Amino acid sequence: MSDYPLFPASAVAFAVTVAFMIALRPFATSVGLIDRPGGRKRHVGDVPIIGGLAMFIGVLSGLAVIGVINSSSVALVFSFFLLVVIGAIDDKYAIPAAVRVLVQVAAVLIMVNGSGFMLASIGNPLGFGEILLGPFALFGTLIVAITVINAYNLVDGVDGLAGILALIALLAVSVVGGLNALSTVIAVIVSASIFGFLVFNFPVVANRQVRSFMGDAGSTLLGFTVFWATLGISEGANAIISPVVGLWFASIPVYDSLTCFTRRIVAGRSPFRPGRDHFHHTLRRGGFDVRQKLAILGGLQAAYAAIAVGAHSAGVADVVLFIAWSILGLTQNWVIKSIAKRHRLYIFRQLRAGKLGPYRAARARSLR
Repeated sequence: MSDYPLFPASAVAFAVTVAFMIALRPFATSVGLIDRPGGRKRHVGDVPIIGGLAMFIGVLSGLAVIGVINSSSVALVFSFFLLVVIGAIDDKYAIPAAVRVLVQVAAVLIMVNGSGFMLASIGNPLGFGEILLGPFALFGTLIVAITVINAYNLVDGVDGLAGILALIALLAVSVVGGLNALSTVIAVIVSASIFGFLVFNFPVVANRQVRSFMGDAGSTLLGFTVFWATLGISEGANAIISPVVGLWFASIPVYDSLTCFTRRIVAGRSPFRPGRDHFHHTLRRGGFDVRQKLAILGGLQAAYAAIAVGAHSAGVADVVLFIAWSILGLTQNWVIKSIAKRHRLYIFRQLRAGKLGPYRAARARSLR
């Protein structure tokens, strides 16, 4: 049992998020916080970008029920506020990446100052003993935090994907970390808000008329929370897991971002320019629909999180976990491409055999 009123706080976070997902729709229309199709955006119709704002308000409401006011919780709220505000501004005006990163750095510094959480150790990934960052701890914290925050931002290209990936990571943190630490309690509250958002974002027919996006305000909020919550149970005297275990919780977003960045650099392009080279783009070219892409990428992330939780419980050495994580990262793009290629060939065989209906046949022909 948790020492905190976890169920009431989570229920409030969920309910408030749902309420504001409805209440903010007219506001989004009036201020132009709308995502319109065109260019790389292939969704149908104008969609309000209110998920980040609604989740932020939902999380604040859940924290109010918890009633814990200390330097850590206050710093977290200020960090959330900075990320959501700059994210919402970016959703409307598309501000430069350098400005966004500067604000993200400020949010992380506030978190470090208020909570005392810092990446002081990276565990024993090489098998030669624990690696302490010493005077480079703050720099390492900033690098990893900015990487994770933007990994969730970059992976947010399919309805429900960023939310589901963050939800899996936060639930894994809660399972392995227990429910008495403030960081894991907040992970549960944020998870409840994600559920509230997914009511309006998960790709089903029932919510088509009220579909909404989380935008940069939401994806950076979730990426920050995943990093903060994982750091809270992997660093310091009361650490529960090794930082190497925490790597597995955000595998798909990190693999996706690093793969895209590497591919773009090798091709002589800026790694920060948008493109159609993410995992979900590869799966789309393989003929998978939105829900199938969610099932594949979410399923992989759930499997990786389960491996990490199981390995931690079994006492698997950091070096083994790190080698396995690295091999998966190096081969993940090949795995995704192989899945897409096999499915594409399957669809074409079905098309030639005349086993596809008119709609699916038209989709299959568009893949050629």
